[in-house]
Formats: sequence, structure tokens, C-alpha cells
Amino acid sequence: MRAITPTGKLPSWPELRHNTSRAASAAGLIAVDGPYDDIRDVEGYRERMTDNQAKGQLGIWSLTPGQVVEANRFSLPPVEGYWILDAAGREIELEHEGDVQAYNGDHVSLSEHGDGYVLAVGDGRLELDADELREELLDLLSYVPSLDDIVDSMEAFEAAKKAGKGAIAMTRAATVRLDGVEVNVETDRMWDEATYQALQIPIALFQDVYEHRPDQHEELAELYGEDVVERATNVG
Repeated sequence: MRAITPTGKLPSWPELRHNTSRAASAAGLIAVDGPYDDIRDVEGYRERMTDNQAKGQLGIWSLTPGQVVEANRFSLPPVEGYWILDAAGREIELEHEGDVQAYNGDHVSLSEHGDGYVLAVGDGRLELDADELREELLDLLSYVPSLDDIVDSMEAFEAAKKAGKGAIAMTRAATVRLDGVEVNVETDRMWDEATYQALQIPIALFQDVYEHRPDQHEELAELYGEDVVERATNVG
């Protein structure tokens, strides 16, 4: 018999989706979620895809033409890269304010204290010097790359491979503002063949959408820019 909740909806099956994603990854496959049958709930469909991506599940069934378009659009990398802050267990997207990435919430606070700083995350409180603060912030921050970022990195790695290099370092820097205090952070990510193969997944999804949905070509060009779209279809 079909499993349902007391309201008649399908269970969310979070553990099953997580385990399916792990098994698919181990087998070199892409995990695909089952149908979202409330076809009028566009926002719920997007939330389901967001939750799936957090579990590493990149695909979802589409029951209507509208869901097809939403799934194709949502599965693609963002137009602009952005930073995420782990704010006491909650992932918060930082706001672009000019050249600064700003956090304006209540779960993390930062203040200057003498020659150092006081960083509070949830119930925890740390007194840090400048270097220690940068290290703590890097542990809390993550960067979500744009399509342009991914293409840039893949092209750089491909050029490095042709030059006989097996790995290269990619540097990402930002100025982060918390409670009016600005801190410059910089992180290096080592790119090797494994990293390259992993980042081919969003590129492969983009290329698949582009190949099979010519009706979305104009929209993709307007969204990302014609140059980025052309490079994304040729990289990898």
C-alpha cells in the first residue's frame, strides 16, 4: 500500500533521499527524487529541490511542463556566486553590499575588543586576534560558485593539465562585514582531477538542459550572458 501522511501527502523521506544520494555518488550516478504531486505548489517544489540539493540529490521528477522548466532552471548554477555563513547551525546567505558580504542577523556577532575581537556564535564566545578571527570565519563560511566561476576554474585546470600540472590552487577572497566590523578573508582550494570531475556534474546538467531544451536557449543567454553560455557548452 502507498505510504501517506495524515493529511494525505507523501512522506518527505529525508533519510531515504540522503541514502539514495550517497549510493548514487558511490556508483557514479546522479540521484533523482520522486514526483512532487502538488503541481500547483511552485514554491513547495522549489523548497523540495533546495532540500534535495543539500543532501546531494540533484534531480527530481517533473509531472508538468511547468515543473520541467522549474527543475531545469533550479538545478543550474547561480548567475552570481555567493557566500553562506553557518550561523549557529543555520545556513544564511550573506548580502551583497557593494564589495562587501554582509551578515545582518542575530545568531552571530562580532565586536572589537582592545587589540583583538570577540566573536559570538549562538551561545559560544571567543576572544581572538586578527589571524585567529580569520581562521574562525573561514570555518563558518562557504562559497557557492556561479556558472561563470565554475567555467573559469575548469578552463584554468584544463590549461594547467595541458602544461603538465596535476593540481593547481584556486584562491577566493572576500570582505565580510558583521555588526559593522569588516574582515578580509581568503581561502585556497586545491584543484586536482577529482575536483574537476566533481564540478563537471553541474556543467553536465547545464549542457544537458541546453541540448534538449532549445526553447530555453534565449532565456539562458539572457540569464548568464551569451559568452558564459558558449563557454559552458564547450568546457569539460
